[in-house]
Amino acid sequence: MEISANDNSSDTDTFEILAKARSRFNEIYVIQNGLRREMWFKGGGSFFLQSRMDTGTRKLPILVYSRMMLSSLLFQQSPKRILMLGLGGGSISNFLHHRYPEACIDVVEVDSKVINLCKKFFYLKETENYRLHAMDARVFVQNQIGRISYDLILLDVFKSSSVPYHLKTKEFYRQIRDILNPQGVVASNLYGKSNLLKPEDRVTFASVFRSLYFFEDPDRVATVLIAADHEPSWSQKEVQSAARKFIGGMPFSMPELANMYKPDLLENAEAKVFSDDFSKQDFSKAVEDNNTRQGIDFPYPIKSHA
Repeated sequence: MEISANDNSSDTDTFEILAKARSRFNEIYVIQNGLRREMWFKGGGSFFLQSRMDTGTRKLPILVYSRMMLSSLLFQQSPKRILMLGLGGGSISNFLHHRYPEACIDVVEVDSKVINLCKKFFYLKETENYRLHAMDARVFVQNQIGRISYDLILLDVFKSSSVPYHLKTKEFYRQIRDILNPQGVVASNLYGKSNLLKPEDRVTFASVFRSLYFFEDPDRVATVLIAADHEPSWSQKEVQSAARKFIGGMPFSMPELANMYKPDLLENAEAKVFSDDFSKQDFSKAVEDNNTRQGIDFPYPIKSHA
């Protein structure tokens, strides 16, 4: 998810609402603005951009955050099995399927209406290797423990003005680690500068994973955390070297992404680790509440920074 409503380069004369839907989880809009096709969620009186696609190129990730999430490929260049939690308009998973057609990709999205709109308007096509799962991300991860492990896991689950809290805790990240291959990596979208909880994200991930890497663009539109359970951690020089040596062409500059690496980002001695706010007996109710609550009191609130 990324907000960029201050971008005035679009041709507003061609603006059109292609679809509008309301589910138990989201109020969803699909719009066409020139060549740009976008998915937005509405919540808390604000609109939140979930995905943007150029209908001329289709497979090219456009948004800053979506490209930055792909910095995870610097640490895992040949993933054979990929898990994407949160679909949006499918820009990241579609690109990964295009680049790694032999890789098995599982995409988990709790909202079946998002999946249907993505298939209709964002050129998402399931294949034997590219599969969609309409269910809660944590429930899916729990079901995979002891069965399947992944080389690359991408966390990009947002409602509108919040992130479901059960997907932000150390307990959940331990389950993520349980289905991660020893040399695998995790990428997490931490949103932009209006998210004040990113120091807590840092210490929560650090309580589970031994190596953390942070990427942020100069305008602070997006921040991405990369986590791995290997040691030692790569230096800035090693990250830049991996970008220069990246195998195969990309439609954007990997060295430019590497220059956004900020190893000391988000350090805050007062930050607290996120932990589950429910008992094991209350897990199902907590998942339902966190996924569907529409009020303004969220454990992990997100504000529009447009």
